[in-house]
Amino acid sequence: MNNRNISLTKDTRSIRKKPWLVRWTGEYNPITDKQKRYSKSFAKKKDAEAFIAQKVQDFDAGLPRDEVSLTLEKLWNKFERSQKGLLTAGTFDNYEETYKRLKAFFGPNTLVKHIRNEHAEEFLSQLTFLSPKYQKIQKSISDSTRNRILRGCKRIFNKALEWQYIRVNPFEKIKQVKAKTQKWHRITPDEFKSLLNGTDSVRQKAFYAVLYGCGLRTGEAINLLWDGRTIDFETIRITLSNRPGTRNIPPFSLKDYESRSVPMPNYVVNLLLQLQEQSEPDCPFVFIDKNRWQRVQQKWFRFQEQGIERKWTNKELHGNLLRQFQRTCKRAGIISTDKLTIHCMRKSWACNLVDASVPIHTLMKLGGWSSMETCQQFYLQSSDENEKKAVQELDKLVSIS
Repeated sequence: MNNRNISLTKDTRSIRKKPWLVRWTGEYNPITDKQKRYSKSFAKKKDAEAFIAQKVQDFDAGLPRDEVSLTLEKLWNKFERSQKGLLTAGTFDNYEETYKRLKAFFGPNTLVKHIRNEHAEEFLSQLTFLSPKYQKIQKSISDSTRNRILRGCKRIFNKALEWQYIRVNPFEKIKQVKAKTQKWHRITPDEFKSLLNGTDSVRQKAFYAVLYGCGLRTGEAINLLWDGRTIDFETIRITLSNRPGTRNIPPFSLKDYESRSVPMPNYVVNLLLQLQEQSEPDCPFVFIDKNRWQRVQQKWFRFQEQGIERKWTNKELHGNLLRQFQRTCKRAGIISTDKLTIHCMRKSWACNLVDASVPIHTLMKLGGWSSMETCQQFYLQSSDENEKKAVQELDKLVSIS
């Protein structure tokens, strides 16, 4: 059917306040062998003609001929169903948070096609962080949080664009802001040794060794199993891959779903062998003791009973690792005014490899990064040490007494 098959007629009856009538037909339905008929009335002819011009543009752009009232809530429900099983629990939680913010600002019944670029900019400009401790105190969100919410909006509305409910994504042309970076504390090899000496627990020592010596993310380390494949003492490597959930063991998904294999330094191997000798036969996890494993299992059974397995995240496995780490740092005498978190172990591992002249593509492979920009941050963090080495090399070349 021709996209321009839209008619404009005038009802000459004087009682009609809106005599100009626009009529068009919807898509052909092969099941009913019929097409829906639509009409819209206008008081002025110029308004009717403007409506026709807009309809022609919409039809030429591939938008459906049938009237579709897609609300923000309906869009989210469609997005949720279409993305179910495709996203990790953590990523989906971020999209869910984005939708809740959109719903609070626009309202669930707002038509998606009515949200314009200026509305999108206004939404982003009014984002605030509500402190869970002081519910009445609001403050501005961080740049990184704003960027994350913007990425979520773009993805959700891109789906509406793909499904031809809208012609333009109102968030598409809005750019991310350059996030302010907070300086973090690089843990030196001597500080790491002090950290190991600050705890008597072999399990805790081995856990920190895997983070600092192999560059694993916290969630990757806490999900390691005594299955003979994940930790291979013959090849001296740790192999990380996605693990589907079973009746007894919860699932695990790598960031970006990229499997990788990482070599282990000797001190990591020795600590893991010591831990293996102490391991309890009823617990499959390397860094979870028997008591905690029982609680984790019960929680995993509840997730299965409630049918919310996809909401399982790494945080369900462990307690407050940050608090434990900071206590150990305090005992080890590691004090810093810069940001000091357990993730600094992985970052320090990356910087150590950079100082050892490991190429950036090798660092990306071992660390599981898909972005060279992320890796470049560690090269910049190592610049001070590299500059010292560069000056030393220059002194060797030109020795003047």
